[in-house]
Amino acid sequence: MANPHGISRRTPETAPTPAEVESLYAAASAPPPLNEPSSTAALFARLYAVNVNRPDTIVLAAHEGTELIGFVYGYPWAWSEDDPWGQQLRQRLGEDQRELADSYAVPLLAVHPRAWGRGLGTALLSRIVEEAPGRLWLQTTDADTPALRLYLRQGWRRVGVGPDAPDGRPGAVFVR
Repeated sequence: MANPHGISRRTPETAPTPAEVESLYAAASAPPPLNEPSSTAALFARLYAVNVNRPDTIVLAAHEGTELIGFVYGYPWAWSEDDPWGQQLRQRLGEDQRELADSYAVPLLAVHPRAWGRGLGTALLSRIVEEAPGRLWLQTTDADTPALRLYLRQGWRRVGVGPDAPDGRPGAVFVR
């Protein structure tokens, strides 16, 4: 299959560093409509740092030269009883929490603004759908964003409301 965006699957040894992921997400989420503070990028980078070395984590990245311009990752989801975020997710989804059983979580997809409009986000999302076994899920803002429109175009289905996003508003949970 052709790979015009130069997307490659990375191992824990070759995966982007948490600092690179933080920098990319900060650039991608600062402009409208998200207008997120850099602290949100730091939060996502910390979550990535916890999961990047798992052998079952899928990391896909695209670079321009040495700069990370596109990124997505996912890992098998498991409910944790002592995780407040997971508890809120379970509570808000109610019976729909079954949709997340035996699935891959996709916690982050980001494309640098310089690469917007080139199909890189579509290619990254398509590729993780191809590579992850079975059902995938993600949480995103409920605002009208290019990411939300991408998920809907690619057939992701909304199953409910998730935990509060860093801006304090509940996120929308989608499965595919």
